[in-house]
Amino acid sequence: MRIRNYFLGLSPGRLIALAACGLLTTGGLTVQAQAQQAAGAGTYFVQSGVRTEFQFDQAHVQCKIGDSVLPDGTVFQMFMLSTSVDSVSIDSAAQTVTITGAMVSIVNLRFTDGTTANLGETVPYVASAKDGGAPGAGEDTFSLTVIYSDTPGLDQFDLFGSPATFAGTLVTGNVTVR
Repeated sequence: MRIRNYFLGLSPGRLIALAACGLLTTGGLTVQAQAQQAAGAGTYFVQSGVRTEFQFDQAHVQCKIGDSVLPDGTVFQMFMLSTSVDSVSIDSAAQTVTITGAMVSIVNLRFTDGTTANLGETVPYVASAKDGGAPGAGEDTFSLTVIYSDTPGLDQFDLFGSPATFAGTLVTGNVTVR
């Protein structure tokens, strides 16, 4: 009853002012959210014989290379997983997405003499993908560029340089950009 009495006691001008204030604080009734989305998963080759798997969405990026053998016989594995997403830029017209942030990059090496090395660091990244059509295989692309630090001793900078880009056209999977 008290609320009813409160509103009945307001003048029409005061009610209009309150309603206008409410619209300003909520952004108005005519504002509509645009639902842009981007996600993908699949495989591509960063070079002949080196198959790479990836997954991404607007909250996470990951990329891995299972067992691969380097020219000197060293067995190589790599796993990269985002720890943050700082920005997401979706261009629905161009069917592209760019995601930036930080990720952990881990490389495990097994040398021909039986010794191993485990390398890891947190690096900034830029992931880009293009939805080239359906099906995604042979049409869509994925690219991941990271900045490695050059430190004393063996590190990922020594293996890949910096910036290092892992990119290719999808062999399996799909990228969707809306």
